Amino acid sequence: MPPTLFSRATRIWPGIRPGALAAAVAAAFAFVIVAAACSSSSNDGAPAATPAATSTPLPTATPGVDVVSTPVATASPAITVTPVLPPADTGAGVLRFSVPEAGPNFDIHREVSQSVSTWGIGLIYSRLFRNASGESDAVVECELCEGWELVDPGRLQIVLRPDVRWQRIAPLNGRQLIASDVVFSLERQRAPGSPNGDLLAGIGTITAVDDLTVEMEVDGLNSDLLLNLADGRTRIVAPEAVAVNGDLLRGPNVGSGPWIWVETTGQTATYDRNPDYFEPDRPRIQGLQISIIPSVDTRVAAFRTGLLDIADVPADEIGRLTRALPDSTMKSVLHAGTGAEIALNTATFPFDSRKFRQAVFRAMDPWRDLEEVWNGDGRVSLGIPSPRDSWLLSDDALRTAFADPGRAAELMSESGVQPVGPVEITVGLFGDAYPAQAQRVADALATLGFESTIREVSTRDFADRVWIGGEYQVFVGAQAPVDGITDDLLAVHHSAGLWNTTGFGSEELDSLIELQAEQLDPSERRRTLLDAQFRILEGAHRFTVAARVTNWFARGWVGGFDPDPRRGENAWLSLITVGERPDL
Repeated sequence: MPPTLFSRATRIWPGIRPGALAAAVAAAFAFVIVAAACSSSSNDGAPAATPAATSTPLPTATPGVDVVSTPVATASPAITVTPVLPPADTGAGVLRFSVPEAGPNFDIHREVSQSVSTWGIGLIYSRLFRNASGESDAVVECELCEGWELVDPGRLQIVLRPDVRWQRIAPLNGRQLIASDVVFSLERQRAPGSPNGDLLAGIGTITAVDDLTVEMEVDGLNSDLLLNLADGRTRIVAPEAVAVNGDLLRGPNVGSGPWIWVETTGQTATYDRNPDYFEPDRPRIQGLQISIIPSVDTRVAAFRTGLLDIADVPADEIGRLTRALPDSTMKSVLHAGTGAEIALNTATFPFDSRKFRQAVFRAMDPWRDLEEVWNGDGRVSLGIPSPRDSWLLSDDALRTAFADPGRAAELMSESGVQPVGPVEITVGLFGDAYPAQAQRVADALATLGFESTIREVSTRDFADRVWIGGEYQVFVGAQAPVDGITDDLLAVHHSAGLWNTTGFGSEELDSLIELQAEQLDPSERRRTLLDAQFRILEGAHRFTVAARVTNWFARGWVGGFDPDPRRGENAWLSLITVGERPDL
């Protein structure tokens, strides 16, 4: 295996000792579960609004320099933020939706939460790339870039659009976005201590060749690199904005994206359309009004009564809303790589027998568990964080390995395994459904003649002793928060993976994992990934019983509705239209 690929899997939290790593993992797990449950804390400490004011003329670009930018700008004297001129009327309305919580601050590079990158201040910033639409053969497309090329195996060259300008707000005042801005921003994102720095792992020196050309040293272009540059947390910020206070925790909020920040309070966040945005057909509405509503029931009620135009709703509301609002549009989005996971430790008896593990899988019915334990909220998967559903094994393919009691009995007999002592099932207390799911695993083992005990542990103990330490026979818990397909496969499924605590691996699977990591052609990579997933499924050692799904509804007056917020994508908001709302 190329050492550069394996090193990426071991650099997810570089330099952190095992104990500290466990704490970081527990914190990450806590965020994942909070996000999945749409829970929220008080927003009394939401960032204060800055005043609004006049626009300034668009100046010419500041000349670029042929140097590598430093990670953090030197603070300069405070600059008064000039107000923003309201955007020209586009003839469209304002889109109203809600989020469970406001971001804790305005610094896009200092937070991992989607309340900042997707639904918060990330709305005002652009990226080099963005996730391509579902109809595209590609998985990413240019946003700030005009094109890119792997000049040689160790050098990626990106050419920027010449028509991108920062918003007409001090201290940027509409100047052209240039290559040194990109260099500065990426260096800042990967500065020591940055929580989003790992997205740029595998990138060496970053240089502004001229005003419109960025070059990156890359250790072979891995197939996730462009996806990481398109991630919602890899936004481009300006040196002058950072220099005002030395950070962006309280602004100034000046981007080059489709939306201009107006105000954030404890109850709402408001954004206006950027009239100078470089894509002339975006945004297609005048602005965004985002209500901060912690209660799921309140959000659903506001959508039902027409106070919100779009909403993310729980699975058990889908039928009721479809019947009550027949003119509404609905789309479910799978967030592969998140959710509740079940794993069998292949280094411990009786799970060292592949046939026995396969018998356990066939004794379980995760689709029934999904309905009865998880209220239908999720999807069965192998947990691979794929950017395309078509890159994942279908339900029909997955069902060949589960819910077949007759075949389970046959495999049990073929395995030659005899029940000896109880099996211990370790469950992390990430929510009420996790112990219930552990009991379903115990029920499945009982059909094979095995008694079980269930050991409940805190999320911190789960991260430290179970997920990292591998101290379990069977576990039920939250899936590891790993970004990217290759990071997940190398760390969790490769036989040499840092977090492969189930102990399963094979030369064939390792070869497939390594091959897909370097495949840039999406169709070729898809075939390799599907092949690798079949090998994982045959190994019968881990799967996700309730991969997180978000269910999006739009009222009948909303057009262009095609949500896909995976990996912090929010470009779809700029394609929405809002027609005349009826009297409700």
